[in-house]
Amino acid sequence: MRLFVRNINGEKVVLDISASTRKQLASKIGFKFYVKGEPYTVDDVVAEPSSNDTAGGAVIGGLLGLLGGGVGVLIGGVAGGLIGGIRDEDEKKSINHFNNSIA
Repeated sequence: MRLFVRNINGEKVVLDISASTRKQLASKIGFKFYVKGEPYTVDDVVAEPSSNDTAGGAVIGGLLGLLGGGVGVLIGGVAGGLIGGIRDEDEKKSINHFNNSIA
């Protein structure tokens, strides 16, 4: 998961910090902070997915499966996709937890 704010032009500005809640974020950087000279509060911060682990897991699993031939590619791709899918679900829970938190 990555955290960002929207600047005055509506563009995303990704923050180089991690936190599981807005309260934890406030303890790290303060309730009010500045990014590129613009003022924000932790209530302005939003979490979003940082990547898609399902697709990456399937590709990596498939590549590792090449060692086992065609069946290995299939099994590796499915296994990698399942593992990546679980990580995606965990990330969604973390994102919802952050976005629904209060400072």
